[in-house]
Amino acid sequence: MVVPMTYAADGQRRRGRPPRISRDHIVDAACELGIENLTMAAVAERLGVTHQSLYGWVQDRDELIDLVSDRLIRRLEIVPPADPADWRDSLRSYANGLRRLSEEMPGFAAAGLGRFRTSEGYVNINDAVVRVLNAVGFESSMAQRIHDTWNTVLLGWLAREEALLGVRGSVGVGASASAQFVELRSPSDERFEFLVHAFLAGLPDPPDRGHRD
Repeated sequence: MVVPMTYAADGQRRRGRPPRISRDHIVDAACELGIENLTMAAVAERLGVTHQSLYGWVQDRDELIDLVSDRLIRRLEIVPPADPADWRDSLRSYANGLRRLSEEMPGFAAAGLGRFRTSEGYVNINDAVVRVLNAVGFESSMAQRIHDTWNTVLLGWLAREEALLGVRGSVGVGASASAQFVELRSPSDERFEFLVHAFLAGLPDPPDRGHRD
């Protein structure tokens, strides 16, 4: 689902609204609460304003989650590789950064799976990844496909990892022989590295380049 920016996206107030809050104040409060605990009522209570006063600045909870996510994604930096042959390192760095954001803000990954965001922060990070891939020889269409696929894979893994946090503690002794539960108890870092390595190794090389890892 495409998420268009609403009238509140430019930070402008409607006439008649009391200047007690701003969109930035609302997003600040939402970040403090976290996506998992985010409700319009909780934000209003934190800011000491009425529930209805928030709707002059944001359309609904979904838009507020988009604004929180946009603020987070702006903290990522896509670093071009020093050597074009090491372009996969830029994608690995992006993966690590996205994982850090997800761990810092529970609910971030799951929320990202259900909405296709077109806010400035997401457009900028998308364009930065595509530029890196363009620079090493990928056509724009293939560069975009790589980014879209990588993003979906990462968000899916991160959302599932978060969902498994509560399950791991309930794994009983009787399940110890199951390969599924053995894997469930394996270190998260190890499984994430496997995911990253498997995906990056499976990507095609840019046109007219030999295979390089």
